[in-house]
Amino acid sequence: MKRLWVILWAILVPAALLADRPDSLVLDSAQQALLDSLDRLFTIQEVVVTAEESTGRSSASVINKEAMEHLQPSSFTDLTNLLPGATIKDPKLTNSNTIHLREAGDGSSDDNYATGSLGTGFVIDGAPVSTDANMQYIQGGSSSQDAARQTVNKGVDMRTISTDDIEKVEIIRGIANAEYGDITSGVVKIERSIKPTPWKARFKADGFSKLAYAGKGFEISRKSKVESQKPTVIYMGVDYLSAKNDPTNTLENYRRINASLRLQQRWSVGDYNIRLQSNADYSGNIDTDKNDPDIHLNKEDSYRSELHKLGLSNTLNWSDKSSDWWAASLLANISGEISNITQTKFVQLTTPVQPVLDNMTEGNKDAALLPPQYVATHRVEGRPLNVYIRPKASFTFDTWMISHKVDAGIEWKYDKNFGRGQVYDLTRPLNYTTNLRPRAYYDIPATNQLAWYIQDDIHIPLSSQQSAVSSQSVPAFDLGIGLRGTSLLGLDKTYTMHGKCYLDPRINLSYKQPVKGGELSITGAFGIHTKMPTLLQLYPNMLYEDLKAPDQALVVGAQSINIHTHLINPTNTDLRPARNMKWEVRFGGDISKHKFSVTYFQERMSDGFRTWRDCAAYTYPIYSADGTMSEYTKLLLYPMTTNGSSIRKQGIEWQYQSPRIPAICTRFTVNGAWLRTEYQNSQAMFSTDKLTQTIGNTAVKDRYIGLYDWNDGSIRENVNTNIIADVHIKRIGLTVSATFELNWFTATQTMWKNGVPTHYMDATDGQLHPYTEASMSDPYLQWLTFKYNEDVFRRKTVPFAGYLNLRVQKTVTKFATVALYVNKLLDYLPDYYVDGILIHRSASPYFGMEINVSI
Repeated sequence: MKRLWVILWAILVPAALLADRPDSLVLDSAQQALLDSLDRLFTIQEVVVTAEESTGRSSASVINKEAMEHLQPSSFTDLTNLLPGATIKDPKLTNSNTIHLREAGDGSSDDNYATGSLGTGFVIDGAPVSTDANMQYIQGGSSSQDAARQTVNKGVDMRTISTDDIEKVEIIRGIANAEYGDITSGVVKIERSIKPTPWKARFKADGFSKLAYAGKGFEISRKSKVESQKPTVIYMGVDYLSAKNDPTNTLENYRRINASLRLQQRWSVGDYNIRLQSNADYSGNIDTDKNDPDIHLNKEDSYRSELHKLGLSNTLNWSDKSSDWWAASLLANISGEISNITQTKFVQLTTPVQPVLDNMTEGNKDAALLPPQYVATHRVEGRPLNVYIRPKASFTFDTWMISHKVDAGIEWKYDKNFGRGQVYDLTRPLNYTTNLRPRAYYDIPATNQLAWYIQDDIHIPLSSQQSAVSSQSVPAFDLGIGLRGTSLLGLDKTYTMHGKCYLDPRINLSYKQPVKGGELSITGAFGIHTKMPTLLQLYPNMLYEDLKAPDQALVVGAQSINIHTHLINPTNTDLRPARNMKWEVRFGGDISKHKFSVTYFQERMSDGFRTWRDCAAYTYPIYSADGTMSEYTKLLLYPMTTNGSSIRKQGIEWQYQSPRIPAICTRFTVNGAWLRTEYQNSQAMFSTDKLTQTIGNTAVKDRYIGLYDWNDGSIRENVNTNIIADVHIKRIGLTVSATFELNWFTATQTMWKNGVPTHYMDATDGQLHPYTEASMSDPYLQWLTFKYNEDVFRRKTVPFAGYLNLRVQKTVTKFATVALYVNKLLDYLPDYYVDGILIHRSASPYFGMEINVSI
């Protein structure tokens, strides 16, 4: 530790001494030559190693190549550490990584609030990444690790995206213009390199992962009859990543390999300029986990998930050489996956008698019995196919002093899964209590999404003369007005969305005022973003409720059990898109290279996707030992996807960036945010969570289930500030940044639940009835009122936590750069009390290093 501070001190002090030297100092020729050399050594360079706030009309963070190289990321997940309000997290690559913009909670603990990540669009070289046909999950999977790996209905898994080929990233947190759709939260725009470069290689290692990358861009010149054909630019890159959850456990790991070949060709034909860019991409991702046969009794247990994705994309741009008033483009993208999950598990029954649930039709059946123990093998075969086509045109023109840039386009998106789906032996299931059966994915209809948009970006200068205080700008308004329409084609007429077009209006307005040394700006924006449901949400699996006769459930020695199977179709034809209403205001400026901004925002989404449990009464026959039949009626809850989740966000984001200070070659950046997010249901809910009473031989929940208009959610709030000091000295090839992460507090609060139902379902008629005061005296209905300890709903606050994170880059030769990083190098985690109990906190440093070679 002492050596580290000595090195930093040695870097900073010489520059300070040089800056403070007296003008009257007399030097001989040798001293003057040395001083001139040192002056050149500490020449200030404009290198930015943090995310910069965009100066556009919407809140966005721009991350350039230098910032990514300095961050030393393993996957795209690491780049989100640079956003305002983000805390630096150690990589965890054996779990899926989804994005959560402007959320105080990450939403990963409850799939009912995953619409935020599902509704964040990823656009790579202009083509959106679609996950709507992703159905890779273990049907009836029981472990938390299974859930942690899968991303069905959760959006893009960021650990699959390599950062080494990326030239620039723009993460739009505010209101995107009308070009971007099928989103609720924001847009991640990724631009990859397509230019001549030397051979580049990168090798990174830390305690949990190893990464290797190689890539090169080059030009090919050839003779052509085409007029003024320019050299062809080709870029190719490949990377490999291997990560473990525990360095000592080689049986659970994640591996990724990405390869990309990109080509760009430009022509000048007649009066037109033409540019063609073609991309071919491969991505392979493998998750594996198995038990050590030397230390585990269940030697057969293993898990393997494989994804192999191939994508082809072509973008053709053309414009008029003699005039820049118009341009047009056509983008076509197709991607397909071969995805397989295979799980083997040793299963031992917890009760002596369990039937084989293999009835595929409604009615009674004498079901065979499962053996007391067996080995189950479960396979999931997915073959998603995604097609995207977008013609687009842009027009630039002036009306008097007002300039317009109009973009208009049409999008068609096709998603289909041609896989076999869940494949397993019904007589040896992974989960013997599941109410699901295998279904081929290729039987599920495709979705065809058609969208159109028009966007007018208007610049209105308030003076025809140059400003007195600025030679480059005049007071002006910038107005962006956009409208987007989205429809799902081919839906059955029974769906509410059939034949409907959902409109997203978006407006951004900013005013810029020149001042001495720069300009100030104030911006306001409002917009609606719409995300269409996924394939699995539109067409869920059929449910099979297998009802056993109560007097046969535990008969030891029985050869079969009579089962009555009910088929339930959980398709919700009333399902609608999730729509998020957003607005924000921002004040910022750039004065003498001091850049700052403060943004207040609110987001309201009351129709997010969630799994809701509906209630219905079912009657089935019971056969006694003498062959007589009787009927038994009970209430059952079954899952279906609804628009029943609400996510409300508000917060303040701030960022300040200083110019680089010559005396110490250092730039300071301060960013942070106050974030408050409310997660709750937006529809009443049936619940039997605390309904365990039995009267006589009848369970209360078989006859009555309450409908509760409560808030089944939580409030998350936090405030944090990051202070970043970065030193860059180009002459010696050294860049050092220290991030002081200050988490002022983190608070959580469970929302109040009223334990009195508004209605109840009666099994005798299958109808809802009002729950009244008289109901509280009924011997059965009184149990539907739940009581909660008020302490459950108290606000819980975790106090201040502080960390120091360090990153260092050093060019050691003309061709090589070495770098290291340490997260939580120092920490300050004071103890605190909760209900009289002392809570002690601790943190462990996380470090790694890499070498970059350029030839």
